[in-house]
Amino acid sequence: MKKQLKRLPHLCVALISLAPLLPEPLAAATVAQTNPIGRVARLFNRQLVRDEDQINWLKIRLSYLAVFAEKPLKEQVGWRCGITDPAAGPPWIALDLGREYPLGEIFLVPAQRQAGDPNDLFPRRFTIEAANQADFSDARTIYRTGKRPQPSPDGYPVQFDGDQLPARHVRIIFEEGHQRGLKGVCALSEIFVFSDRLPVSLGAAITTGQSVDIPGAWEPGYVVDGRTPLGLWEGGTSTLTESRGHCLEVPVDRQNVEWIIDLGEAPRIDRVVLFPYALPELSGPGVVPPRLKVEVADNPDFTGATSIACSGAEDLPIDLTTPVIFPAGPAKGRHLRILSDQAWQLGHRHLQSLGEIEVWAEGRNIAAGRPVTVRHAGLDFPIQELTDGFGSGKLILPIHSWLSQLAERSKLEREVTALTSSASKMAAESELNTTWGAAIALGLTFLIPVAIVERRRLVSRTHLDKLRKRIASDLHDDIGSNLGSISLIARSAKRDLERLHGPVEIASDLGEMETIARESSLAMRDIVWLLERRQDTIGDLVQRMRDCAARLLRETEYSLVCRSSKTTAKLTLDAKRHLFLFYKEALHNIVKHSKATTVTVKLYDSRELLVLEVADNGVGLPRGEGDQMAAVKKLSDRARVLEGNLHVDSTPGAGTTLRLTVKRTNLMATKKTSHE
Repeated sequence: MKKQLKRLPHLCVALISLAPLLPEPLAAATVAQTNPIGRVARLFNRQLVRDEDQINWLKIRLSYLAVFAEKPLKEQVGWRCGITDPAAGPPWIALDLGREYPLGEIFLVPAQRQAGDPNDLFPRRFTIEAANQADFSDARTIYRTGKRPQPSPDGYPVQFDGDQLPARHVRIIFEEGHQRGLKGVCALSEIFVFSDRLPVSLGAAITTGQSVDIPGAWEPGYVVDGRTPLGLWEGGTSTLTESRGHCLEVPVDRQNVEWIIDLGEAPRIDRVVLFPYALPELSGPGVVPPRLKVEVADNPDFTGATSIACSGAEDLPIDLTTPVIFPAGPAKGRHLRILSDQAWQLGHRHLQSLGEIEVWAEGRNIAAGRPVTVRHAGLDFPIQELTDGFGSGKLILPIHSWLSQLAERSKLEREVTALTSSASKMAAESELNTTWGAAIALGLTFLIPVAIVERRRLVSRTHLDKLRKRIASDLHDDIGSNLGSISLIARSAKRDLERLHGPVEIASDLGEMETIARESSLAMRDIVWLLERRQDTIGDLVQRMRDCAARLLRETEYSLVCRSSKTTAKLTLDAKRHLFLFYKEALHNIVKHSKATTVTVKLYDSRELLVLEVADNGVGLPRGEGDQMAAVKKLSDRARVLEGNLHVDSTPGAGTTLRLTVKRTNLMATKKTSHE
C-alpha cells in the first residue's frame, strides 16, 4: 500500500497528460481498465475490483459449460394445456414411470416460442407431486411455486431437486398459466425425471387433464420422447478431434448397410440412442437413415434376434436436431445390429450415416469405445468414430450432465448480467471522482517529465505482455495444429492398414503415434495455460483441474469439489505451476497404476492452510525398499518446493489418499510482492 501511495502523484500527472485524448472517459466500464483513469479509480474502490474479478471468474466458468443454442422443432414440439372446462379444475399431467424409483432431479424444458407469443408459455404457478399410487392418494409435494409467479426461464431447462424417496408416479398441476384465447394456457417441451442421474421418464405412460392437442405437433407423448429445442447433448469445451461419426456414400442399387457392435456382455438393455450425422453441406439438422431396424442377439450371426426398433420414414422426425431414442424394454444380447436398406438422399448422392451410437444398460453406456463393424456390399471394415463419445467435433455429455450444465449456465448468466450492470455504474462514478482528483493534482504539480517516464514504463510493460501472449498463441496455434494433423494422419493410415489387412506391427505403431501426438498436444495446452499471466487465481486453477479430470478420467467415475472461500485469491506463477503439476501427476498415477473405479478430488480451507486431497478406491501404491512409496517421489518433491506437507494413506487393495497441505501465504501473489 505504501508503494501505491508513493506512486500516486506520478500516475495522477500521467492521467492529466492523457486527458485531452479522453473526451468521454465514462463511455463504458469495460474499457476503463485499459486507461490510467480506470486503473487509478480501482485503487480506491476495492468493491469494484472484487465485482469485476467475480465477473471474470463467472465468464471463465461459463466457457466450460454446455452452450445454450435453441434449434426450434418443426414437429413433435411438446404438450400444451388450458382451461377448457372450468368445472374440471386446473390442468395437470401425470407420468407413470413403470416402477418405483428413488426420486432425483426433475427438469422442465420450456416449449419453444410460437409466432406471435412474447414468451414460451412456461407455467406461472404450479405444483409437482410424487406418489406410489396411481390415484395420488399418497401424494407428497416436491415443489410448489411461492407467492411470486415463476419467471420465464427464457428457454433454459429448470431444475428441481427430488426427495430421494421411492415414487412411481409424478404429477404437475398447473394453477396459473397464460391468456391465449383460453385461460391458463401452459406448454412444455419435455419433462425429465432422473433417479441416480439416470433418466427414468423416457417413454413413460402419460395421463392428462384438459390437454390441448394438435396431432403431430402437440401431444402428451411428446413430453417424454427426449426431443427438445435445445439441440444435441454436447459439451461446451472445445477439442482437437474431428470426429463426426460415420458417413458412407452408396450406389443407388446397393443401399443396404449394417452397423454391428460386439458389446462384450449381455445385460438387460434399457435404451439405444442414435445421434444424427451433421453434414458439412447442411448448416441445420443432421441425418440418420430414413428407414432402419435395431436388433440384439446372443450370437454374431443374429439368429433368433430380438427387435428393439423398426422404423420407417414416417416414424422418424424430419428435423433431426436431437438424438433419436429407442426404449429397449426387456431386450438382452451381446451383439447389436443396426440395419438400413434406404439411404438418405442429398442431390444425386445416396448417404448412409450416423453420428454416434449409445447403448445404455445398468446405468452405463456399454457401447462406449467398442469398435463398430460396417458391412456393405459383402465387405466388413471397422470404425471407431461411432462410439468415441464425440459428435459434430464436440464431446457428447450424459443427458443429466448436459441438462445440469444448461441450468447452471442460466443462473450464472443472470448473475453476470446483474454484476455487470452494478459494476458499470460503480466504475463510472469512480472514474468521475478520479478525473476530478487528477485535475486538482495537475494544478498542484508540474512533474510532466516524471509522468512521461512513468508512461513509457507502462507502455514497455504492456508491450512485453503482448509479446508474451503472442508467443504463447503462436505456440498453441502452430504446434497444436501440426500435432492435430499428425494425429489425424496416423488415425487415417491405421484405418487404411486395417482395411487392407496390412502388417499389425505398423498399425500398432501408428496407433501409438496418434496417442503420443494427442497427449503432447494436450500437454502443450497445459503449458501455455501455465504461462498465461491473467489466469492466476485459485478459481482458474479449479477450472483447469476440471478440464484435466475430464480428459484423464473419462473411463472413471469421479467428482471434484472446491470448498475454498478464496477462489479469487491470486497465485504466484510458481505456486500455480507446482499445484497443477502435482494434481496432474496424481491423476496420471491413478490412471496408469491404481485400477480405480472411483476418484474423489477435494480442495478446501483448513484455517490458514489450503488442502488438496486426491482419493481413489484402487489397488493401493506399490512400496519400495525400506517401506518407502517410490510412486509418490515426484509428488513429495513438488510438496517440498511448495513448502507444504504431503500425507499418503495407502493400503493394498483398499485405495490411496494423497493429502497436500500448504500455507496460503506460500501460494498467494502477495508473497512475491513482500520479497520485493
